[in-house]
Amino acid sequence: MKKLTDSYFDVVVIGAGVAGSCTARELARYDVSVAVLEADGDIASGATRANSGIVHAGYDPEPGTLKALYNARGSALYPAYAKELGFAYINNGSIVLAFSDEELGTVRELVRRAERNGIDGVRELSRAELREREPHVSRAAVGALFAPTGAICDPYEVAFSAAENAASNGVEFFFNEGVRTIRPIDDVRGKARFELVAESGARVRAAAVVNAAGAFADEINNQISSSKLRITPRRGEYCLFDTDMGDTFASTMFQAPSTAGKGVLMTPTVHGNLLVGPNAVAQSSKRDVSTTAEGLAFVLEAAKKTWPELSTRGMITNFAGLRASGESGDFVLGEPSDAPGFFNIACFDSPGLTSAPAVAIDIARAVAERLGAPMNESFDPMRAAEKPFALMSDDERARAIEADGRYGHVVCRCCEVTEAEIADAFRSPLPVNSLDTLKWRTRAMMGRCHGGFCSPEIVRIMARETNTPPERIDKRIAGSFVVESSRPDYTELCKRDHAVACGSGGGVAESADNAAFDVAVVGGGAAGIAAARSALANGARRVALIDREAKLGGILKQCIHNGFGLHRFGEELTGPEYAQREIAALEKSGATVFGGMSVLAVRAGGGASHEVIAVSEGGLRTIRADSVVLATGSRERGLGALNVSGTRPSGVFSAGSAQNFMNLQGCLPGKNVVILGSGDIGLIMARRLVSQGARVLGVYELMPYPSGLRRNIVQCLDDYGIPLHLGCTVTRLEGEGRLSAVFVSDVDPETNEPIAGTERRVACDTLLLSVGLLPENEVAKTAGIALDPVTGGALVDNDLETDVAGLFACGNALHVHDLVDHASAEGEIAGRAAALFGMRPHGGDGAASVLAGENVRYVVPQRISPNTDADDTVTLSFRVTGTIHKPRFHVEGIDGAGEVHPIKTAKTMVAVPAEMVQVKLKGVDVAPYSAVRVRAEGVGGAEGARPSPGSVPRKANGSDGGGAE
Repeated sequence: MKKLTDSYFDVVVIGAGVAGSCTARELARYDVSVAVLEADGDIASGATRANSGIVHAGYDPEPGTLKALYNARGSALYPAYAKELGFAYINNGSIVLAFSDEELGTVRELVRRAERNGIDGVRELSRAELREREPHVSRAAVGALFAPTGAICDPYEVAFSAAENAASNGVEFFFNEGVRTIRPIDDVRGKARFELVAESGARVRAAAVVNAAGAFADEINNQISSSKLRITPRRGEYCLFDTDMGDTFASTMFQAPSTAGKGVLMTPTVHGNLLVGPNAVAQSSKRDVSTTAEGLAFVLEAAKKTWPELSTRGMITNFAGLRASGESGDFVLGEPSDAPGFFNIACFDSPGLTSAPAVAIDIARAVAERLGAPMNESFDPMRAAEKPFALMSDDERARAIEADGRYGHVVCRCCEVTEAEIADAFRSPLPVNSLDTLKWRTRAMMGRCHGGFCSPEIVRIMARETNTPPERIDKRIAGSFVVESSRPDYTELCKRDHAVACGSGGGVAESADNAAFDVAVVGGGAAGIAAARSALANGARRVALIDREAKLGGILKQCIHNGFGLHRFGEELTGPEYAQREIAALEKSGATVFGGMSVLAVRAGGGASHEVIAVSEGGLRTIRADSVVLATGSRERGLGALNVSGTRPSGVFSAGSAQNFMNLQGCLPGKNVVILGSGDIGLIMARRLVSQGARVLGVYELMPYPSGLRRNIVQCLDDYGIPLHLGCTVTRLEGEGRLSAVFVSDVDPETNEPIAGTERRVACDTLLLSVGLLPENEVAKTAGIALDPVTGGALVDNDLETDVAGLFACGNALHVHDLVDHASAEGEIAGRAAALFGMRPHGGDGAASVLAGENVRYVVPQRISPNTDADDTVTLSFRVTGTIHKPRFHVEGIDGAGEVHPIKTAKTMVAVPAEMVQVKLKGVDVAPYSAVRVRAEGVGGAEGARPSPGSVPRKANGSDGGGAE
């Protein structure tokens, strides 16, 4: 990173938000030397980053104000600005909803105001027109305003692209250099009018200063001018939802302001998400961007006015930003009368993002006129922006990989970000100073898992590219280190492993293009390996196994604890040992393995062979197969899905990513650890952390019963004296850089909502999340496979065939397993069925439904194939809704007349939601019925003894003989 020294510049711009970055770019059009001093470590670290991303049409500002003038001008400039700089811009239109006659009057006034502001095309929509345009909108809406020029963008991307173009044209950027003081001076050369002292102590003289310091712009102005400013920071909180919900609304949906308030907006983002918010809360702090439980609850409840079906389902994160609101309600722009050469872009709240390009043009022109600066004839307005891999066509991807093999290595699977894109971020003239900078530049770690999958690998890449060990890599600001410590040779190992990978040249992937197979299996974990072997054992001649990692085994590779294989092999193994046994058997089977190959899509053949579209460092490949087995595994539920409030510090890990850092990279995540959730990986990590010298302060579980296996409660917690607290959850995080504490509250046993007044602070530097797994089915979606809303996996029959003929699913991609042995067994079923797909009838009418009855959460499969033979084994896998003592599991057949017939009853000592139950039947047992139902009953119903919040269950006895995936 470039160091600031005592120096002179013609112009100093204070702040690298959207206003400062756009102004720096416009100043580069003139023959002046320009420096941008930014207090934080990256572009757009303040109000710009946490922004709605709306390019406002211009109907809202009061006519005659600077906001009205520049909103209209800026909105008109955005299409050309986006084309020159290469940032995403979508003209999706804006809608303002009215829910009453009063609000309809407000809407009509806004239509008239739009005309006075010179905004074309704004009109009123009737109720019928509104519903035709936006079918998901609340039926309570009686009308709306429609503004066709409204649009959306990525605020960070706008600022970054403008700043990068400015840097390419000679503007110098200095980060972590906030301005301490500024004063007017008399320079002997007659040029410098101001002296600024930066955070480093460097003194910078300038002939002109542009004050674009966001919430701090008043403090800068007030050191120079007697025309004092006062900025009130207003916090706005947002909830961001997964891309699955991004098409809920086509336009940006506002609520008409009324006596009840301004409401909140709902909008698609340019990246396909759904954004909800913000509220507006005045506060004294100009740096506090923590979220609050009350604020987030308000945002979600207020948004239901627009879309009543909204819930927290699909939420991937929450965040807050500040708006720099001035006393006048308008922008403060240009030179104060008593400070020539000092130019304000202050009180730049909404519509500041929209107005920035137009304001930048006028401010830069005024600066140039003040300095008498000529035009810079060499200025290049075009920024050479590479199209993101996720948006490329197949041909574009093939060409990109041919030019740079790293494009074939997909690192972030949620957002399809490649190693090439991550490495290229370090080539920018603007430095990458933190993990979050890399996230914002590339979108890696911004998807539904929020870095749970990819952050360990991205840290390795960053360590290699910057020669920096991970304990010296910050998440966001100074002191937000990613891990506590790493092995001494960490960076050398990263470079060595990279050199080895580059030398492999993509391996066997070269032979995959247009190859034809009987069966293709996607995913090389336990279920996928078993499926490939089973397909070959049941008559398939050519079987392909495709895995994104170079080495097979999936999650098993990092599970170095024992507890695997007792069912399958009759002995306890570690995860790597279990994987190696399966891999060794696979090598003897004759399967063709494509390692280091990421599957992007499966294109269903519609009766012909299916196409698996994949990339590796060897190129883009199409693998054809008569049938395909999806064994794509699962992902961990992240912090964003829990809607936890507070700050966004480092030190928060999914249990699996912490396991990766420890077991595969030799890093210690932290010293004082709290674990949220009693899932098996979290329990095992508690033991692992203690063995490496960390303190585990406790495991906190929302439910009144543990969600992990009983053996892991005993062996990982009880044996190490780690307390388990039931009926409570983490509700808030504390810490500016690194996590300093979590706040824990008891929950109501009926609603699972936190109980007011029970919150207590637990000091810690690390939080591990073990709050459940979700089937990973992005590839399944590309094939049009229907998914079960309860399991998150495909809807399948007893052959594990989905509703798309010839496509099968198994393992954690189908539903989450507590024992890897069961996932392997399920893979064998899918592999066999896939091999026999062309040899036996499939599909047809008359499939029997499989129903989850009383006290049963779900059952897999969801239907029985009408082609099931009488002696075929039908395995029903299910979970109960709560703890049941001495349960009886009843499998019942329901005939065409609705009569219920007992088929089978099974029993055990106890059933808990953490442990999957299986009942095996024969085809003949289910043949007569149109539906099969599974229900459970026993002592305590589906609850059993409910411990009070915070209590710890008695130590379990014995072992169930399983290990966690």
